[in-house]
Amino acid sequence: MKKFTVADFGLKTDGLPQEQATFMNNIAQMMCNVINKAMEGVISPEDMEIKLKGLNEKLNGYDDEKFKQLAKDNEELIKTVKCLGETIEKLKSKGIGMEVINKFDEKLNEMLDSEKFKEFASGNCRKSGVFEGFCLKDIVSMTDNYTGDHLTTQQQNRVVSQVANKRVHMRDVITTLQGDPKYPNLAFTQVYDFDRNARYVTENGKLPESSIKVKEQQTGTKRLGTHIRLSKRMLKSRVFIRSFILKMLPEAVYNAEDWNILFGDGNGENLLGIVNHSGVHPIEEIISDSIVSGTAGSVKSVSGCNSNKDTIVEFTNPQDLILDGMTITFTGATGITALNSANQLVKMNDRQILLKGVAYSEETSTASMTFKVSNSAFKSVDEPNSLDVVKTGFAVMTYAQYTPNAIALNPITVNAIESEKDTTGRNLGIITTVNGVKYIAGRPIIETNNILPGKYLIGDFNMAASLVDYTSLTIEWAEDVESKLQNEVVLIAQEEVIFPVYMPWAFAYGSLSALKEAITKA
Repeated sequence: MKKFTVADFGLKTDGLPQEQATFMNNIAQMMCNVINKAMEGVISPEDMEIKLKGLNEKLNGYDDEKFKQLAKDNEELIKTVKCLGETIEKLKSKGIGMEVINKFDEKLNEMLDSEKFKEFASGNCRKSGVFEGFCLKDIVSMTDNYTGDHLTTQQQNRVVSQVANKRVHMRDVITTLQGDPKYPNLAFTQVYDFDRNARYVTENGKLPESSIKVKEQQTGTKRLGTHIRLSKRMLKSRVFIRSFILKMLPEAVYNAEDWNILFGDGNGENLLGIVNHSGVHPIEEIISDSIVSGTAGSVKSVSGCNSNKDTIVEFTNPQDLILDGMTITFTGATGITALNSANQLVKMNDRQILLKGVAYSEETSTASMTFKVSNSAFKSVDEPNSLDVVKTGFAVMTYAQYTPNAIALNPITVNAIESEKDTTGRNLGIITTVNGVKYIAGRPIIETNNILPGKYLIGDFNMAASLVDYTSLTIEWAEDVESKLQNEVVLIAQEEVIFPVYMPWAFAYGSLSALKEAITKA
């Protein structure tokens, strides 16, 4: 392809002082360099020549005084153009095409080309210092056309490994925040008891009192990392180092992070994982057992409503866990025998419920009344399939300001659900794929091997928990006497994180088969 030259501009420098003529030619030469390198393959020289005619005419039309003023005003612009040309040339020399430049590549090449790395690779110092800002989300494909000065043989970017990396990590799902280095501990307030006792009163009547109880929760910083010894000869192989940093080492850190986020026991330096928090229960247990129960003396009063067509029950203490649509069953109720059967309730406030269609009659005593409240999803679906099971799970876990936004399943479980068929052998199509993401019941599936086959994790991964990067993942090179004697160096990868789970009750971990059994009508 034709290259632009200064002659293509047709500049006329006759009659100009030597200094000004040289100045104009230098500008034109720099523009040619930038155009030839940056615009190659984007616009033809012929089209560029047409576009530059206007610029040529303007330059030729300037008299001596105007040109001097133009040169002065554009001094900063000239510097910028020069830097652009040098930057493009530098990137080309490293074998990096413009289409693969991103934050990670910039950080990686900044590390490999830094003076402290060169000093370390040459054996002039024991530690390279910390290189920060490495993130797997910025990875793109690499090319094998490197022509720099750190090679000992011809190389390709192909690295053979039988180890399979995960497609998604928990930090890709949970809200991730940047921590403040000044504060290694994170404290937050958790509300654990409500009494929202709001009622209608007369103009001069006394408003009832409500209350709220809170407690402070605190979690600290946990350090996670690993290291590996490398031969110093490997430092000469930029492709090997790139592949290792991009894939293997961060993957090792994030694998351990995944396990801790889900199943960490909180002992020592382990995180307290989601499923081990108090309050995380299987949905099948939530809907099978009593959510709330009351002993004798728990019922304060029973009264009529809507001309005694309905009944209002008031509790002695607030029952903030009761939700609309739940089922309540009393025992020991006299006068209103219908109370001793299962009835769906309407919540008026934390102390009162309304039972529609349960006619009120004079009640002699409430002292011996007891009750239990259960979720109405129990034994509620005829012959449920996997879609019915998951939809029921989403419905049960939707309460207050928390709504499940995803479900985590093992890939084997996802395959089994995708393979379900009707009685004629046709696929049910329970799982759909949109833009490469699999969905069930309108919500995305997190496919992860951390969840065992047949198990599920449902929850609000946006609101109920977050991962705080106290210090982001860093890469550091170091050597000591032992490694130096063996002509080796040490590559260190580490991070520090804080993992607060604000609302454990917004998560549920259990068995799909057990949940299916719990919702199946007898």
